Amino acid sequence: MPFLTRYTLTGLLLFMGSHVVHGQALIALLFGKKITNDKLKVGIILGGSSSWIEHATGQQPRVGFAIGAFTTYDLNNPKWQLVMDIIMKSPKGAKGLRYENTFITPDEPKMVGTEIDRKVTYLTVAPLIRYKFTPSFGLAVGPHLGARLRANDTYELGMDQGTLSYKYNSKPNTHLADAGATFDVQYTLMKGKGVRLNAQFNLGFVNFYKDTDLTGYNRQVLVTVGIPIGGGKSK
Repeated sequence: MPFLTRYTLTGLLLFMGSHVVHGQALIALLFGKKITNDKLKVGIILGGSSSWIEHATGQQPRVGFAIGAFTTYDLNNPKWQLVMDIIMKSPKGAKGLRYENTFITPDEPKMVGTEIDRKVTYLTVAPLIRYKFTPSFGLAVGPHLGARLRANDTYELGMDQGTLSYKYNSKPNTHLADAGATFDVQYTLMKGKGVRLNAQFNLGFVNFYKDTDLTGYNRQVLVTVGIPIGGGKSK
């Protein structure tokens, strides 16, 4: 049952991500003001990610670029807002892991003992509820769901003649689905009507690894700019 639940969730995420993200961004671009109003807003997300794997040894944070889309809906109480953030490209993993975190023995013997750059890319969905202390400033919390798109380990060794590199597809050693929680701080320009600036902490609850004795959990700090598309009703 856990196996079925995990992969059913992942399938739903992939379906939702591919349709909702492209749908809301495309519709917003085509119809602009016609899709947005005083309560509903859509836009694109651009930002930077710093990620690491809890319990992995010798690591340094992996820095990457994130891109996605958002939808917000203001409830009747102006202090509360429903949010859907979908990141189509959410880079996670870590770099500089010690060799003890390896899944395999590289085919190239010289690579044995080298550090590992563990790159994993997810499609993530974060349905949140936000409390707005002011029209510009608010805090949000909610679940964080991810579907792994790509995963690989890179071993690199500096040599007098250059750099020797070996890449391993680590999908078989990592779970397809991730789940956890998102904590979000937002400041929106123009008294809540302009570009939104967000800082998120994403906390994974699912063991990142599978079919191995290793234990690790995704951790990510995401700093983004949300660019609204369209505008509210004319007054």
